[in-house]
Amino acid sequence: PELPSRRPGRHRPAPTPYGDWLAAVFDAWWDAGRLRTRVRLFQEIAALLLGAPSSAEAVGLSPMAAVVVETDGGIEQVDSLRSAYAGAAETGLDVFRHSFDRALRHPGIAARQVGERALAPECLDCPVGRVCGGGNYVHRYAPGTGFRHPSVYCADLERLVRHVAGRLDRTARGTTQDGT
Repeated sequence: PELPSRRPGRHRPAPTPYGDWLAAVFDAWWDAGRLRTRVRLFQEIAALLLGAPSSAEAVGLSPMAAVVVETDGGIEQVDSLRSAYAGAAETGLDVFRHSFDRALRHPGIAARQVGERALAPECLDCPVGRVCGGGNYVHRYAPGTGFRHPSVYCADLERLVRHVAGRLDRTARGTTQDGT
């Protein structure tokens, strides 16, 4: 699948060391032939490029409807949010007094279920925005303004998504990286 050749997002020109590394790892994974090892990020990006919905929070725009139940019965948002700021994952809910449906209506959890409406304006205008989905939610946090920002890995994600799209396109056409 080819991506539109619209202008890139706000981050260009920017070095993409992580994206370059991920593209090289993708190539090693893809070129191995039979895909014996599951690499969720690569599988998700390929599936999204082929029109499937996402099933992981790291990429895509599908609603995130997961909670964590702590050992004391507390219901929290995903653990990765703890790296954003103290208390980011807390909901104030627990399994003794609240249903999981109630937890899914918690503002913090609901914010990750609205697809494109949760994206930063730059992401809405980005040609790979529907695939990268703004990146992992926790990577979009900025103190004082919350999560409605592009990922700190924005340029790297665009690099990886475009690379995977190119490899899928070449595979479908039966050509190699050098065009033969």
